[in-house]
Amino acid sequence: SSLGEGFVPSTSRPLKMSSLAPPRLWHGSATALRTRAFALVACVLQVRGAVMPPFAGPAAAGGEARLRTVSWNVAAVNNNPFEYWITHPNPAYKQLMEQVERFIVDPGEDDVLVKEVFTDEMFQRVVERIKKSQISEEDKAQLSVVSRMWVSDFRERRVVSGFLKDAVIGKKRLASMPDRITNTIQAAGGFVYRPTVINCYPGEITTLDSWFAQWLKFFFDETVDLGKGPKPVYSLLQKIKQAKYPDITAEEEAASVPLQIVVQGIFDAVLVNLMQTKGGSIWQGLRKDICESLNSKKNTRVLEILQTTYRDADVVFLQEAGNQLLDMLRDTYKSTHELVLPRNYNKKRNQNSVMLLRKDLVSSTQEYLIPEDGWESGDLLVVKTKVAGVDFTLGSFHGDTNGLLTIPMIRKVSAHLQTEAFLIGLDANTHEFESTSTQHVVEFEKVCKYHGLESNWGTLDASRYTTFNARTYLQPQLNKAAKSDELAKKGDRNPKDFILFTRHVKSSGTWRDNTGKGEWLNDIVFPSLDFPSDHAVISADLRIVVDKVEL
Repeated sequence: SSLGEGFVPSTSRPLKMSSLAPPRLWHGSATALRTRAFALVACVLQVRGAVMPPFAGPAAAGGEARLRTVSWNVAAVNNNPFEYWITHPNPAYKQLMEQVERFIVDPGEDDVLVKEVFTDEMFQRVVERIKKSQISEEDKAQLSVVSRMWVSDFRERRVVSGFLKDAVIGKKRLASMPDRITNTIQAAGGFVYRPTVINCYPGEITTLDSWFAQWLKFFFDETVDLGKGPKPVYSLLQKIKQAKYPDITAEEEAASVPLQIVVQGIFDAVLVNLMQTKGGSIWQGLRKDICESLNSKKNTRVLEILQTTYRDADVVFLQEAGNQLLDMLRDTYKSTHELVLPRNYNKKRNQNSVMLLRKDLVSSTQEYLIPEDGWESGDLLVVKTKVAGVDFTLGSFHGDTNGLLTIPMIRKVSAHLQTEAFLIGLDANTHEFESTSTQHVVEFEKVCKYHGLESNWGTLDASRYTTFNARTYLQPQLNKAAKSDELAKKGDRNPKDFILFTRHVKSSGTWRDNTGKGEWLNDIVFPSLDFPSDHAVISADLRIVVDKVEL
């Protein structure tokens, strides 16, 4: 079976410990309780296979209160639905991605000249629209330079070998910079999408000509309000400075605003032509499905998972939580949990570390600031609180991509603890294999132990990964793309997520989940249409040891 591990959520809330006194136990005799427990497990095994139940019970003997904890990097919304391989139930998805892969890796006769896709007529129409626009006279004066570059360079390039695969264009940011700015614009009235393949543009793209008409309208007729009044989309573009991107020439820097528009047009035209050629009539339907699951309805799905599979969680550590999700959490959990946000909450960045704390178990919560040591505002949230009457420090942390800030965070927080008992959920972004550019998980474990922290996983198994994602060939960073048969080799499959705690907490069991159903499926990439994050949910059944530790 591909089923690796999992759990079945409890159907009732346990009795909680409100002080240091021993908690009350379930009603009924021990024999009756055991009978009911075995019946439940038997039912689970019959219905779902070899799935372990998640929690040992509401309380254990000896004055130990149970704590259900969850940690999940819900992942920021990705504007490009095709950027990463996903697990999709429709085999047409995999076929399409493999056709795109073949087009990029070995295009053969499909590697036509740019001018055959983005034609001379298209270029001239862009130039005329720039001339009639409110672009600065300084930028308009550069159109002769852009025209010369078009005639002598860009139009004669091959679409794959000379354009998409050209690393120098990437280093100059001539396509990636305007894409980052215009791909998906969060305006005052909602999201505005550039007509392109690599976002959730809702319009129909039927032919290259119809696409180009929509594209011109977007850049030159569409206005967006970013808080200072409506302005045309093209006005969002800025010069690409040689001081920051040394590969760009002085001439290209001077012409970079109109040049970005042209290069963006070439890039989008090549992708539209590619999808029409290889994706036929199905690609837009696939894109719509992915956008609904992982973009427009992503937060709804995250909330569904938390409200069903993890409905009995006492403490939930979330990372990269966006503004819309937090509004939904605040409304949904207002009667049961306190939603704790960092004081330096970064609304503009739209991804912050937060906590959900059950009100009848956790009380007197106050954040205290840890001096930042390289991480972004909103990535670390630390609070002092009482859990079942015990003084605790709780934390939620989102590490940088390479995990190099995680150990400095552990050291910094450990030096500023206001209680002895400490519990933190984090995406440490540690890696299985040692590298000079990424944080090795073995070194991370050593530092944790030095600071008296144990992991929910117990003995380290570097191959117990909590992420498995890989880039497709339908995104700008082709050097990072993985072929369909090398997802494990080139993908991000690493042990990144942890729940750490001091000796005041013991673990009775822990699980990871990449389905949203409390199950772990081996060797599948995620997200999927049902699971909207590239990080697994991790959960642990913890016991607060109140009689064995001097607090």
